[in-house]
Amino acid sequence: MSLQIQKIYQETAKTYQIHKLTGDSGLTRECSWVQLCEDIDTVKFLRGGELVITTGLMCERREGWLQAFIEQLVRYRASGLILNIGKYLTEQDISENVLAYCAQKDFALFTIPWHIRFADIVQDYGKRLLLAQQNQLNFEMLVRGVISSSCQKDDYLQALSGGMYPHTAFRLKLYELRRETIQESEKQSIVASWKRMLNHLRRPYLLFFQQNYLLLIIFHKNPEESFAVSEKLLAALPKEAAPQFCGESQIHMEYAGLTEAYQQAEAALEVARLTEKPVMQFDDIGVYSVFFALKDMRTLRKLYESLLVPLLRYDEQHNAQLAPTLRYYLFHMNSLQETARAMYAHRNTVSYRINKIKEITGADFDDAVVCFDYMLAYYVGDYFKMKDIVEKQE
Repeated sequence: MSLQIQKIYQETAKTYQIHKLTGDSGLTRECSWVQLCEDIDTVKFLRGGELVITTGLMCERREGWLQAFIEQLVRYRASGLILNIGKYLTEQDISENVLAYCAQKDFALFTIPWHIRFADIVQDYGKRLLLAQQNQLNFEMLVRGVISSSCQKDDYLQALSGGMYPHTAFRLKLYELRRETIQESEKQSIVASWKRMLNHLRRPYLLFFQQNYLLLIIFHKNPEESFAVSEKLLAALPKEAAPQFCGESQIHMEYAGLTEAYQQAEAALEVARLTEKPVMQFDDIGVYSVFFALKDMRTLRKLYESLLVPLLRYDEQHNAQLAPTLRYYLFHMNSLQETARAMYAHRNTVSYRINKIKEITGADFDDAVVCFDYMLAYYVGDYFKMKDIVEKQE
């Protein structure tokens, strides 16, 4: 929903006789505003993302002025530059060094002839940008309303079903950043970094902070590309903007699935955090997906408390490791040798602990059903920890 330079260029190049010189990769940059700028010293007042127009009024035919001007624009994160050629700047002022620098920095550089009134461009682009920003805010508001199960949810869904918003398959992703507390100004900087990366994917998306998470919806013609997108983002983002974990929903075809998609992404994020995997899709969280779907926790709690609490209490009272030992034992096919190797313990130590566990619980771990019940109890315990509903045992 952001307005990229490429879209502006494609829609207005003929009207304003805009000629693109270089910086093709920079066409995916998001344009935040259009700004007339003539003086190098005023470039530092840019906020970032501006498409700048200059006549070269202040260049006074000084050699190297245009190069220095563009270097400042790149430094202060302008999105591109339009040169009004004819009176103060000529084609000869655009040196090979200038073109090479713009290409290297993926900085889009354009020219318009002198007779084109740049005031018309500023007015036209300003209207386009304001409309795009309003559409973006409306889109974000509607999605927030749906995933929060607002009483106006049906109205929001009806609005989303109009022709203004993307209508292809999507995945919803929740990203947990490395810091819990992020200032509002930092959030804006992080979102800007993400958008610069996402725009290169050339796919519709929606990105905003939802509580402490960064929420991303990517619309795909081929939804299976989603996982690759997440990996690219994790690898390419600067450290200060990079997430620690990501949870992804299943593929959804309609906006009516937004609430479920958000819940799935939340669940996948919890499992990603538990398993310390950077990216986790809901389809891959296994038995945990069943737990997240349950509304009544009493059955799960009863299973957990009846099977594992006795071992946890014993461990706490005797500074022992029976509960973790049994987990390793069950998940290593009841092999004493493999359990010892995984825990870096002696085989006899593991054997002693398993016998003690049998004495306390009375369980027969040669019975597959018993083993399944205990393994399930461990999964339930993980789930409770994720949801912060495990009570400390007295």
